Amino acid sequence: MPRRPLTRRTTVGSALCAPLVLAGCDIDPPVRDGGTSAAPAPPPDAELVAGVVGSLVRAQSVLEAATSSAPALGARLAAIGEAHAAHLDLLAGAVPGSGLPSAAPPKVPPRVDRALGAVRRSEQRLLREAREACAVAASGDLARVLASIAASTAQHSAALAGAPTGATPVEASP
Repeated sequence: MPRRPLTRRTTVGSALCAPLVLAGCDIDPPVRDGGTSAAPAPPPDAELVAGVVGSLVRAQSVLEAATSSAPALGARLAAIGEAHAAHLDLLAGAVPGSGLPSAAPPKVPPRVDRALGAVRRSEQRLLREAREACAVAASGDLARVLASIAASTAQHSAALAGAPTGATPVEASP
């Protein structure tokens, strides 16, 4: 399956997300009073961003496990993997000093229908977590980025829900 071209929506979304990266990082370090050695406080949404990054890493690991166990899904899941990678690239640099977490590779059954079900459940979980994070973000820019991630994940979830699996569809868990 040929790769999809870069769309206007993706380009505009990326441009709108750029302020998050800049807002999350201090370009100029804060002025210290009296030579105190206390570390500066992390940005207000640092923990929230770290949680969403962890959710994206977990969802990415499910995609990789599904493609490994059921190679026939590789082309079908490629766009979702690319979207997760773009979201990770955007959010990973937003909090200074934080690294990209790792996720233990989940076990995904080798049958296409079961592997697709695992991906559906994973995407639903990511969607739920992105929506919750969007609602509690202190930064308006971050809330917009998280809303964009939630919208992207919702689109992928809808596409997966309508995708035939060759067997009885597996429902996503709440």
